[in-house]
Amino acid sequence: MGKELTSYEKIEMVLFKGREDAAAYLSERELMQKERWMLCVSKLLEDPIMMDQNLVTFLTGGCGGLCAPVSQATAYRDVAAIKRLVGNIQLANKNWYRHIIIEEAKEGIKIAKEAKDPKGIAANVDKIGKYTRADKEDDEIDRSGWQPPVFEPSDDVTLLGDEFKPIPNLEEERKTFRALFKKDRDIIDVEPITTGDGGDD
Repeated sequence: MGKELTSYEKIEMVLFKGREDAAAYLSERELMQKERWMLCVSKLLEDPIMMDQNLVTFLTGGCGGLCAPVSQATAYRDVAAIKRLVGNIQLANKNWYRHIIIEEAKEGIKIAKEAKDPKGIAANVDKIGKYTRADKEDDEIDRSGWQPPVFEPSDDVTLLGDEFKPIPNLEEERKTFRALFKKDRDIIDVEPITTGDGGDD
């Protein structure tokens, strides 16, 4: 059995489908997420240098009245997902154009060979080399700037999402829970049963 898809993965799969088609794959909550994300993806593609805070404000304000407002914590989680989506869309777009250029260059080589045109062959081979970066050494990855995420401890459960609600009268709940384990119970001590050879069963 395959692993269950996350909400992000499901939304990404149906990102450009209409609401009716997407509803076959997404819950109502995920449909609302998808609609918020699509509005923000459009804004980011139009204005790639938009600040995260502006997107958060847009989301907490209900996307200009087009969606239900969300909490700031949800907005920040949305922004992370939205930026990931935009990166994937842009990468897919770039890879598609690269694929088309390479396929056309391969066709150009074929035509140049038939025409016995060495300059045409060389020009197309050069183009393939450029777009596959075959003419460059593999880049060493500089890991010196990598930094693990910094987590700040918090007792605010709402940071985990809208589905988590704070418990009113938390101390009373704790006292009740502790009392369950403090009740006197009848405890019977038993001796271990041993076999005739002196060893335990």
